[in-house]
Amino acid sequence: MKILQYALGLPPYRRGGLTRYSVDLSETLSKNNKVTFLYPGKMPFLPSSRLHFYEKKTKYHFRVIEMENPLPVSLGIGIDSSAPYMEKRNKENIVSFLKNENPDVIHIHTLMGLPIEFLEVAKKLNIKVVYTTHDFYGLCPKMLKKDALQELKNRKCTYDCMLCPNGPSLYKIKIMQSPIYATLKEKNFVKKMRKSQKQRVIDTVKMEVSEQEAQNRYRLRMYYIQMFKLIDVFHYNSSTSKSYFRHFLPHSTGKVINITHSGIHDNRNLDLIIKNSRIKFGYIGPYDEKKGFFELCKIMTQIRKEYKNFEVHFYGDILEEKIFKKEWATNHGVVDSSQMKNVYKNIDILIMPSKWHETFGFSVLEALSYGDICIVSKNVGAKDLLPSEFVFKDNNELIAKLTKILNKPLIINEYLKEVEKLNNLPFDFSSHVSSIINEIYKY
Repeated sequence: MKILQYALGLPPYRRGGLTRYSVDLSETLSKNNKVTFLYPGKMPFLPSSRLHFYEKKTKYHFRVIEMENPLPVSLGIGIDSSAPYMEKRNKENIVSFLKNENPDVIHIHTLMGLPIEFLEVAKKLNIKVVYTTHDFYGLCPKMLKKDALQELKNRKCTYDCMLCPNGPSLYKIKIMQSPIYATLKEKNFVKKMRKSQKQRVIDTVKMEVSEQEAQNRYRLRMYYIQMFKLIDVFHYNSSTSKSYFRHFLPHSTGKVINITHSGIHDNRNLDLIIKNSRIKFGYIGPYDEKKGFFELCKIMTQIRKEYKNFEVHFYGDILEEKIFKKEWATNHGVVDSSQMKNVYKNIDILIMPSKWHETFGFSVLEALSYGDICIVSKNVGAKDLLPSEFVFKDNNELIAKLTKILNKPLIINEYLKEVEKLNNLPFDFSSHVSSIINEIYKY
């Protein structure tokens, strides 16, 4: 089978669950299939309507193609001005590229950077297009409102929206998509600049937009809906993502298959029994509002007033918060993926308090693979893998679950046995890839 994968890019320039999954999937598929990996590359500073496709030399077993002059890649942090994100692209080079590749399937992992003309050409050439729901980019809850245009005059939206917040300017995005930025991204001075940028509280952004921008925002959301309508089969990575997408695309077809990656194996061991009364809670992810980080900090500080038999370990971001000054809270910052084994071995219970609808969440599956207990909000897609007692619907229910454990720490041993008994966990990546071929590509 000839398969064309479209994703954000390759590590270390791109990282995160989407990147890990798309690369691992491409690598495993390439053992028995012809796989090409396409990603949005640099944007010229002079306007152009033509896409160009250049093969890159990499260490991978699949071919890698850079798509030059894509649409802007916002990385889901918001959009400054909407018009550039739906600029027209000439179809001539797209037709040549797809005819030359002649794939049986195009597997899309994100709409970022991809012009609608690419999907229109694929449709005309009768190439099957599938889409994995890694996030909700392209879907805005305001479009479900009675007067969407009026709603779009304000940048404030729900945690799930990746379009409404004010993002980087087009000039900044072009720099971020340039080869020189890819080279310098991991340099210390660039990391310091990114940390300084993220640490600032941006309260000077004007929330209201002009009438023209509001109309462009509406057009952009319709642009993405039209793109989604060109998808033949949706690979929903959780029941949460299926439910969310169906609000916007009630007639979409597809199947729920929980995702995994090649680095996950079953490391559960019942010998890991809690023998002391000091519980190690863990949080993994960005230190932001939608992930529930700040709410969790408040809850743990509140609980600490009565219970002293725990500590909290935070992993995953560069921000500094006052809770990290507490002797019972430790900020480990960004941890390299090669060290995550030590992270999961260091904690007893992973807490994922997401306030946004998180499509899946690899951290839960990874933690389970090491026998950790996971307590997650109802918004986390990976709840599909967990017993109901590990899922909470609000802060009060989370507090109740945590205090129950702190009152009787040895109850953890009962929970560990529950984790050990879970038999629906997608640890075998080869089996997962077979499911994608048979249940998605051949749908």
